[in-house]
Amino acid sequence: MLELIRHRSPKMKKVLEDSRDDGVYEEDEEDEESFSHSPLVPPSPNLDHDLRLPLPLAFNDGSSTDDDLLEQILFFGCGLGSSLCYIATLSSLVYFTITYGSDSYVDLNLAVYLPLLPISLAQARWDQRVDQYFYSRLTFCFRLVTGFGLNLTGTIRMMVHSSRGNGSLFMLILDATFQGIGGAILYGTFNQMASFVGRGDGRRLKAAVSAGVQASALVVLAASLITGFGIDHDANQFSSFLWSIVVIEIICFAMGLLLLTRSMVAISMTRRDRTIREDNLSSSQDDTSEFEEPFLANVQVSYAEIWEHSKRCCCILIVNLVPSFLVGSWFTQVETNWIALAQVLFYVRIASDFLGRLATVVIPHQSIQVLTWIALLRLIPVLLFFINSRGLIPYPCDDCGSSISDIVSIVLVAIIAFLSGYLVTGCYQLAPQGLPSGLRDSNSAKQASLLTVAFSVAAVGGLLSSFILVFVGL
Repeated sequence: MLELIRHRSPKMKKVLEDSRDDGVYEEDEEDEESFSHSPLVPPSPNLDHDLRLPLPLAFNDGSSTDDDLLEQILFFGCGLGSSLCYIATLSSLVYFTITYGSDSYVDLNLAVYLPLLPISLAQARWDQRVDQYFYSRLTFCFRLVTGFGLNLTGTIRMMVHSSRGNGSLFMLILDATFQGIGGAILYGTFNQMASFVGRGDGRRLKAAVSAGVQASALVVLAASLITGFGIDHDANQFSSFLWSIVVIEIICFAMGLLLLTRSMVAISMTRRDRTIREDNLSSSQDDTSEFEEPFLANVQVSYAEIWEHSKRCCCILIVNLVPSFLVGSWFTQVETNWIALAQVLFYVRIASDFLGRLATVVIPHQSIQVLTWIALLRLIPVLLFFINSRGLIPYPCDDCGSSISDIVSIVLVAIIAFLSGYLVTGCYQLAPQGLPSGLRDSNSAKQASLLTVAFSVAAVGGLLSSFILVFVGL
């Protein structure tokens, strides 16, 4: 314990020396040195040497740029896999509308996104405690296997029911719930990893995860066109379409397992485990109160304190995402003569959201104040979308009025989704700057969990609002 204190801070060393001068500690340096070199005494582990020295060696070698790029690609693939299965289900809205009616799309959205709230709360409450006992590499591997397993289970079940022709709306919602639970686990897991893996504030890794979540729709679109399901919306082609989704999901699963074997990830998880253990050790020692912030860099603060430093980003997420999910679940309710409009709006939304997330890399966010103004101004096109969706905007040409209304809906959805992607990614990137510099490394994962809770609250709020509007017949 004395050796640990000596290496921690000059002030602690001075206190120790003063105590020794006062006769509190009687210790002969030569005897201590000879005792430590005795063959009967096993060498004690040097935490600073074992856990800190490898970091610059791992990150500053000649291949660090290529390694960083590979990690970004793997995080992108993991983000894609987290949403691929439930996006494939939601993208089939024309097929499900024909089979089960237009209201089924709102039910599917609820099945997919409702699990996000309890899962995010559970991750915020217990993930770090579980990591403390079982270590991060094991726990994150378990979450990865569980999340991808649930995604594949829901998708394969849906495919089997479709091929047998005995699928019902209830079974469809149950399968979508499996996909939603798996996607929620993976979304929270990879956002936590992106917050503490590597160097700096992890902006590029967070953008990679965020972009991957949205890019899955482009993969789904390609799969639907190749299998022909996206053109004919036939039940037989639906099974082939889901088979292709299962294959791609397995590839994403393999990318996730490869990510866990990367040296940057392994070292970052070891560093995180050490931080958690040191914080628990320091908090259990009564005499640590004698020193002035000796372990500041490793202090774990409560969620109430993190909320004080992150509440603006959380509020922006809620103001941004409640309208987004409300708009996204409303596509089958838009008045139109074009049956494929809902599907077109779905892909326009996903593509625009994806571009908005990529834009954060090209045009970095300057401040939270800018995000606040963007979130407030974005409410204008949201209001216009709902007015236009009910045909309340008069157009001069009666014959082409429906076509103009469809084009306006597409343009408004593109604007809403682009700004949504930009704002969501910006909140995850700028939020760590709100934490005091000495607390960022040790609390970044907890802050990411808190942001995911805000994300899930907004998602559920938007979907429930849509469900209420449909229920009352608006």
